[in-house]
Amino acid sequence: MKISSSWEQSIYVLLILSRLPKGKSVNSLALSERLNVSHSYLKKTIKSLVKEGFVKSIPGKSGGFSLAMPLNEIDFYKVFQAVEGRGKVFASQHLLAEFLDKDQSEIEPCAVSAAMDNIENSLKKTMQAITLDQMVKEIQEKYDTSDLDQWLKQVAH
Repeated sequence: MKISSSWEQSIYVLLILSRLPKGKSVNSLALSERLNVSHSYLKKTIKSLVKEGFVKSIPGKSGGFSLAMPLNEIDFYKVFQAVEGRGKVFASQHLLAEFLDKDQSEIEPCAVSAAMDNIENSLKKTMQAITLDQMVKEIQEKYDTSDLDQWLKQVAH
């Protein structure tokens, strides 16, 4: 399974925005430079976060982006849906009938499709169980974030 880089980038954008002082914002160029990712690609990703209501867009020359909702209301699955779409991760083609060379109505539900559904449900539950506020706590416990905070003081407006 390959998930686009948008998902991870989105999580980090939200984590960065959560550290901004109230009333401050940061532009997409600064975010892309900090994360060392494509600016044009990140702008599309941020647009998805704005559309989903996670991020607030501040227009104008000195505009930028800020967090629009508390991190405890945002889990990995919600971010995943925002940037990857709402469809199924595993889209079964239901190939059992072709595999067995039988009419679809003659066979039991597909074991492969059922297994894929079980995997998808497990993945969804796992992703829903991880909120971004939990990530902030874990990061703060494990890492020195003083460089990030210093950088935010320089780029936030």
